[in-house]
Amino acid sequence: MLLIFDLDGTLIDTREEILETFSQAFENLGLKLDKEELDKYVGLPLKELLEALLGKYDRRVEEEIRKIYYSERPRKIKIFPGMEEIIRSNGFKKAILTSKRRRAAFYDLEYVGIQQYFHIIIGADDLKRKKPDGEGIRKIMSIVRCEYPERVYMIGDTEMDILAAKNAGVKSVAVTWGFRDEEILRKYEPDYIVHSPKELKELIAQAQR
Repeated sequence: MLLIFDLDGTLIDTREEILETFSQAFENLGLKLDKEELDKYVGLPLKELLEALLGKYDRRVEEEIRKIYYSERPRKIKIFPGMEEIIRSNGFKKAILTSKRRRAAFYDLEYVGIQQYFHIIIGADDLKRKKPDGEGIRKIMSIVRCEYPERVYMIGDTEMDILAAKNAGVKSVAVTWGFRDEEILRKYEPDYIVHSPKELKELIAQAQR
């Protein structure tokens, strides 16, 4: 069995970190940030996210965000309670597929100390076609030599993860503790919806039988 996890909003809680970083970057450049719109579009790769927020891509804003993100400062990210127990478990292969660039993903994973639990980590810059395309999932399956899509579960908190799973022909598991509420997630018809890491752990145990 192969479990593919999204990162932000699924494994780690980065809501405050993202809001603080974007708010500071926009303020530094004299721009106004719509926080509701930011919450709505989190899950997109950074370039597409900025296009959604600004109406067009602005390299200055991306550079300012990256400068703040990698600066020496107290960080506001943490593992969602209960998720570390799951990823520390044996009996299945684990991977990460994130819309973040690889460097940012490793930066966060190393900060919370869980990067060693994953067989492979794929970022947005590792792919030609990002989520919601199924390329990332198919690439992970190929690398870990998983030939049975019915034994693959894409676990994430946004429509991008559900659609990527559908496009790759694997199972989708939507989690409700991230950036989308259950009502929005249900519109995309995931195979499963879980409301807590405890429910996710139970689902994984059932799938292993």
